[in-house]
Amino acid sequence: MHKNCLHIFLAILLSFFLQSSHAQSSIVRSIYFKTGSSAINKKYTPVLKELSEKAASDSFGYVRIFAFTDTTGSEEYNDALSGKRAHAVYNYLSSLSKIDATNSLVIWLGESNDVYDLHAPVVHQQQRCVDIWMTFYKRKQ
Repeated sequence: MHKNCLHIFLAILLSFFLQSSHAQSSIVRSIYFKTGSSAINKKYTPVLKELSEKAASDSFGYVRIFAFTDTTGSEEYNDALSGKRAHAVYNYLSSLSKIDATNSLVIWLGESNDVYDLHAPVVHQQQRCVDIWMTFYKRKQ
């Protein structure tokens, strides 16, 4: 990961940690993709439906969607692919729930922002994912 990207990524993570310290709970789920694909595998439909149902609760706060790629394509291709993956998940969730631009953050990281920076087939599979972090607040009495 480039030094500037690392600083931005760490700043984002720190801000989420500070925001989450006021939250009651969080849920993190991962959706994995085939190489070169942004199509959501049907086996993840129950996961996305579960998250959309939870987003309908009064305590729903916000969702953060992080999309990643492996390093098998060019930098431009991987950046576009991770963006397509992020938007595929966001669009799916927003079509089923009250998730919208006011309560979500969507970030995608292509090859130049390689989080794992390891070049092994098992790691490539782990990188081809979208992480969904949903946070809930305490209900006001």
